[in-house]
Amino acid sequence: MTVEIRAATTADVDAVLALWKRAAGPTALVGDPTSVRRLLQFDGGALLLAVDGIDVVGSIVAGWDGWRGNLYRVAVAPERRHEGIGRRLVANAEDFLASRGCPRVTAIVHLERAEAAPFWVKVGYEHDTEVGRFVRFLR
Repeated sequence: MTVEIRAATTADVDAVLALWKRAAGPTALVGDPTSVRRLLQFDGGALLLAVDGIDVVGSIVAGWDGWRGNLYRVAVAPERRHEGIGRRLVANAEDFLASRGCPRVTAIVHLERAEAAPFWVKVGYEHDTEVGRFVRFLR
């Protein structure tokens, strides 16, 4: 079948969470249905999916706050890696952000995953070693 890239809907929530669980490394956060539904309702972001028939085989989140775009939650089903699905997801996410006027994109990357940084370099991103990321959970 042909892999289609499309926006996620609330009907996809369970399939997205299942993909994230299968594709995530041991340190990655998987998420929960409430958070994914909230993302789908938020106007500044898009959850894009790679779908083969009825199977969700990839995902990416493209967030836009009016200042900078962020790409994260890139996931491809382990058995479907190295088919260009991740590259297509990134290109579609960049198109989504560019259509909203986004001039610069940051990819949020799990550096402890051996394949993560090389993927981003391969799709044209540079590792910004000057900027670190600090996080805090609010709940």
